[in-house]
Amino acid sequence: MKLESFLETQRWVTRSSGGNVALKLNPQPAGAETLGTEPGSTPPTAASRAYVIGMPIASAGLWMAVLAPALVVLAIKVSEITTPDTRAGALSLVAGVGATVALLANPLFGRLSDRTTSRFGMRKPWIVGGSLVGLASLFMLGSGTNVLTVLVAWVVAQLGFNAALSALVATLPDQAAPSERGRLSGLIGMTLPIGLVAAAFFAQMFDNAMQMAVVPGIVGTAVAVAFAFTFKDRVLTEKPAPLNAKEIIGSFYFNPRVFPGLGWAWLTKFMVYVGYCAGLLYLPYFFTDHLQVAESQVTSLVFQATLVSSAGTVITSLAGGWISDRIGKRKSMVIISALIMMAGLVVIATSTNTSQVLVGQGILGLGLGVFSAVDVALITDLLPGNQAENAKTFGVFNIAQALPQSLVPAIAFPVIAVGGYPALFLGGAAVGIIGALLVTRIKGVK
Repeated sequence: MKLESFLETQRWVTRSSGGNVALKLNPQPAGAETLGTEPGSTPPTAASRAYVIGMPIASAGLWMAVLAPALVVLAIKVSEITTPDTRAGALSLVAGVGATVALLANPLFGRLSDRTTSRFGMRKPWIVGGSLVGLASLFMLGSGTNVLTVLVAWVVAQLGFNAALSALVATLPDQAAPSERGRLSGLIGMTLPIGLVAAAFFAQMFDNAMQMAVVPGIVGTAVAVAFAFTFKDRVLTEKPAPLNAKEIIGSFYFNPRVFPGLGWAWLTKFMVYVGYCAGLLYLPYFFTDHLQVAESQVTSLVFQATLVSSAGTVITSLAGGWISDRIGKRKSMVIISALIMMAGLVVIATSTNTSQVLVGQGILGLGLGVFSAVDVALITDLLPGNQAENAKTFGVFNIAQALPQSLVPAIAFPVIAVGGYPALFLGGAAVGIIGALLVTRIKGVK
């Protein structure tokens, strides 16, 4: 795969979640518990062992299914059906549209999950249905013979897997007690890098795009669907009014005046990820333009950097969530982990050789693991007590993580023109530090 296609893929991978009427009591099937959405709903006492084990496995499986195409399949498939002078533009189109769909789909499907009155539960239909739709689209993607087919297949895949992911993460406040959410959030934080490595592992086992896309998709969908039948889902007992245009638009935001804690937490996450993306998106160009690395070595170096960072994330994710549960403090852990992340960016910005870059990536990953775990636990603690819009709120926070990946490139060019890539990395670190300190404005949680 040419460097230009690889770089386009890397950019995407980093991008890459009214009143009630007619009260209705749904029949309760086996494996479901009835919980209404009325204020004062009692939080769960403890998550089941099956949930603690199965939920992270399902999350890793879904990430593997959606990341396998993003890593290599899109670039390979586009190269097969285009010419050398058009493939970079075609890949940008497919990846860009897919990223936009993912950005919007996560909160929208989260909102729909919160309003689902199925007798099987609020989350299960979306986990199962979304996974199966995503898998079917991967077959379409692998067999596509033109750019339009590949684009449609990738959009449907994003819709399906984001529907499943948004419902999956919303099971955390449904199933876990506040005292164990940090530990479980730590497990969840490990799943994206594990899914990334698993996707890369499956990709190198096969020599055609169909197998590279479908095999991880089958495995990921199988574990997600199996998990859906292992926990007691909430059953919504009040039938919501039909969604109108205002409520659909409301799927993409919450009112920070009504929920100031969530507002500050959103801003913290957004600014920390601005710093993170400033370093991640332009790492290949930092190698070639700043450190004068040969283009033939860039793919290997970026893989090494990803592996080192992912290893750091896995190491600290579980420990960070567990520690925050033990000490009962989230905000201080968010600040410390974000500062570690930004310290990694400073190391990368001041690097004079590739070994220093890998050290910086390791530091960045160590901080990211703790931040990812404690951040999810903090958001969960701040959710409104009525549990009526948990999945929608998590989807809005997904925007805080995804939006910087679109905004950073828009402001990066003038910064790079003036001070080079080190200035971009250092500027991103400064934004991240400010964002971390904003978490102190949150009231009501430690």
